[in-house]
Amino acid sequence: MKKTLVIASLAVLSTSAFASKARMEALGQGQVSRYIMDTRSVFLNPAMVNEQKNYIITEWGTATAANTDTDAAPRAEGGFFREMGTFTYGLYLGNNESRVDHAAGFLAQTNGLDLFLGGDMGVKWGARVHYANQKDETGAVEKKNNAFGIGLGAEMGDAEVYANVDLADKSTGAAVAGYESKLKPSYTVGGSYKFAGWSFFAEYDMSKLNETQATATTTKDSTILVGAGRVHEINPTARLITDLSLTMNTNETTAAGKVKTNALPATLGMEVDATSWLVLRGSVAQNIIFGEKKLANGKKQTVPNSTTVNAGATLNFGKLKVDGMIGNTDGARNGVVGTKNGTLTTDNLLTRVAVSYWF
Repeated sequence: MKKTLVIASLAVLSTSAFASKARMEALGQGQVSRYIMDTRSVFLNPAMVNEQKNYIITEWGTATAANTDTDAAPRAEGGFFREMGTFTYGLYLGNNESRVDHAAGFLAQTNGLDLFLGGDMGVKWGARVHYANQKDETGAVEKKNNAFGIGLGAEMGDAEVYANVDLADKSTGAAVAGYESKLKPSYTVGGSYKFAGWSFFAEYDMSKLNETQATATTTKDSTILVGAGRVHEINPTARLITDLSLTMNTNETTAAGKVKTNALPATLGMEVDATSWLVLRGSVAQNIIFGEKKLANGKKQTVPNSTTVNAGATLNFGKLKVDGMIGNTDGARNGVVGTKNGTLTTDNLLTRVAVSYWF
C-alpha cells in the first residue's frame, strides 16, 4: 500500500510541476489543454489556480505591436501565483489575449494585465479579470484600444465547468478619425468530466467583430468542440498522451461569405522523465477520416498537410525549471522564420523558452 502511494505521488509531482506554452505545444495541445493539467489551464478554467500555485513563470519572447504569439515568434509574458490560507491569487503580465485580429492601422491589445483569485469551499472556484488599454496621439489621427474580459470556473470532483467572456475589445482611429473595429461581447463556455481514466470535454466558442472603415464589414466566428483525452501513466517516469476531438467551425465575413470547416484531429504524444534533470516530450497529430472546408459557393476542399510533429524538453534544476521546444530554427539556416525542418541543432536547441520557479 505504501509503495502504491509513493508511486502515485511521484506521478502527480512529475506532471503538475511543468509550466509553459512550450510543454503544451510539444504535446500537440496548442497553448492550453482541455485535459492535461498545466499552469496554462488557469486561462481556460480559473478554478485551476487551486491546483497550480506557489510559482513564478517567465515566457521568453519579444515585445510586439501585433497581437501575435507563436512558437516561431513568441511574445514576452509572465506572472506569479501564490497560496494564501484557503485562497490562491495571481498576477500575470503580457497576456494580450484578443480573440480577433483588428485590421491594419488599428491598435492591437498591449500591456495586458490578468488578476486571478480562487478558493476551495468544498467546490473549488476561480475568477479572472483581464484588462488592457493604450492610446497613440503622435500621428495625424488619435488611436485607442481598450479591452476588458472576465473568466469564471469551478471544479467539483471529476467535473469542471468554465466560462470566459470578452466584454470589450475596441480599437478606434486607424487612418481616419471615426474608423472603428469593435468586438461584440464574445464568449467561450465549456466543461469536462473524468470517467474510467478518460476526460470527456465539450466547448462552444463565439465571437463577432464589426469594423467601420471606408466600408463596414462584419466577421462572425463560432466553433463547437467535443472530444476525449487520456493521460496514461505507463510507469512513474513515462506518460502516454492520447486524444480525439471533433471541431466544427463556421466563419462568416462580408467579403467571403460563410465558410465551414470540420475536422477530426487525433493526437498521440509521450512525456518521459529521461533523468532526474531532464524531461523529454513529443507528439504527432493529424486529421483522420475527414477534415474539409466548405466554401460559400458550396464547393468543398480537403484541409491539406494536417500532420504536425512537435517536440520539447524540460531541464530541472531543483525548483527551477527551463522549458522549451526542440526543432524550431531561427531562420538563419534556411531563410524561413520558425521553420521546423526535422533537424536537431545543438547550437539552437531550445526555442519558445520558459523559466519557472516553484516555492
